Amino acid sequence: MRKSLISLFCATLPGIFFLVSAEEKGTEPKRQEPLVVIESGDLPIILSAPHGGRRPVPGVAPRKGQDVPRFVARSDSWTDELTEKLADEIEKNTGQRPYVVIAKFHRKFIDANRPPERAYESEAAKETYEAYHKALADAREEVIARWGTGILLDIHGQAAELDTIIRGTRNGETVTHLIEKFNQDSLIGKSSLLGHLSAQGLTVHPPVNSTQNEHKSYSGGHIVGTYGSGKGGTLDAIQLELGRNLRRPAAHSDTAKKLATAIQNFTRQYLPSAKSPDALNVGVYLDKGAGKSKIQLLQALTTFDGISIQHLTAKDIQSGKLDQLDVLIQPGGSGGGQGRHLGEDGRKKIRQFLKNGGGYIGICAGAYLASADYSWSLNILDAKVIDRKHWARGNGTVKLTLSNSGKDLLQTSDKSLEIFYAQGPLLAPADNPDIPDYDPVATFQTEIAQKGAPKGVMIGTTAIAEGRFGKGRVICFSPHPELTEGLHHLIQCALHKVNQGQSHQVK
Repeated sequence: MRKSLISLFCATLPGIFFLVSAEEKGTEPKRQEPLVVIESGDLPIILSAPHGGRRPVPGVAPRKGQDVPRFVARSDSWTDELTEKLADEIEKNTGQRPYVVIAKFHRKFIDANRPPERAYESEAAKETYEAYHKALADAREEVIARWGTGILLDIHGQAAELDTIIRGTRNGETVTHLIEKFNQDSLIGKSSLLGHLSAQGLTVHPPVNSTQNEHKSYSGGHIVGTYGSGKGGTLDAIQLELGRNLRRPAAHSDTAKKLATAIQNFTRQYLPSAKSPDALNVGVYLDKGAGKSKIQLLQALTTFDGISIQHLTAKDIQSGKLDQLDVLIQPGGSGGGQGRHLGEDGRKKIRQFLKNGGGYIGICAGAYLASADYSWSLNILDAKVIDRKHWARGNGTVKLTLSNSGKDLLQTSDKSLEIFYAQGPLLAPADNPDIPDYDPVATFQTEIAQKGAPKGVMIGTTAIAEGRFGKGRVICFSPHPELTEGLHHLIQCALHKVNQGQSHQVK
């Protein structure tokens, strides 16, 4: 994807730009200082730095800023170099590089973080300004085409709080897609970008878990407003205002390392990872019917080595994207909501995926969905649901009894385990002649019988089932290993099992 030499928009004469590439010439071209540095990437991450440049724009006089509100002509010192170091650090850690767009022109000639009518005062500056924004628009289009979603991080500098990173999202507007998909915790909580920055020992504003408004002077400018999801779309955008002490050249390496770690931790949870022939490619359904537990599921998956994670919508499944994956996970939430939203076409694609050898893991709602008991069922597990009338029987910790095959599957010598239950299905054989019988690897030893549910019904029904469908394997959990401390590894065991016979290793 990325050329061996960065593609550079260089101004030779006012209004004239050209691309320089060593690959095209076969030799190292004569070095020219760029006005806009543009790098294509291998990750759904775009880094933008519009205010760190110091170069004049040929034929363009400094702006006067007449009638421009909050006119600023000074540069955000060292943000261009820091952004380059940040991209290098991400590539060093992951082997893959983000998209990069950096302004090398001084802000006093062009302010790329303003709309055109406030960004420049000379027609000779127009093409440089448009080159910067075309690069961002092209990167956004490519990220959405390749991954379906992504994040743009607009890097700035501020002198109000010298050791602090200030978040700017127009108080959540530019990350509308992120919040709608994952809830408010993805913006303000420990798993948010600021949460991960704080975990690296950096001071952030607003503080983690705070619902206060963003700093009125740094709440998000033209770039995040234009390319973020506030006006629709699936690319989210966050402005990061770094205090001067974090931007000083002496602090560059440390700041870049901490930023890179935080960004990687954030994106591993909330963004798809790059597909890899050496990794187990796992798709997680995150569309209508997926509940809040999807967040903990994604958190658990990001701790496993040897997998890449793809976020799926019903449309993705309907359009055939399962063909690129090894395992599909349907999370907790509403089985009916998921099944109906997938539609017959989506459900048919999942069945074909299993017939061709794909793996399926269903958790709670995903287990309801896998059953052969509803009009919206996938019919990939030969199971019916006991006491459908009292499906909403309550939440709490239950004890399971493991069979010998269950102990083998879950890699334990224990005969029982305690796990969190949240109204998952009580499974029993459906005796469907078209579906192979499943193995009840764990049954309920204790029960929850609230909200009018009769006692004695839950005990002995299947809690974890393992089955086959076509060439594929199916594992369904009625309870929630991802919501139980110390049991996340059960998902890892399930991934290993449904992947048996393939070359991928999940660690």
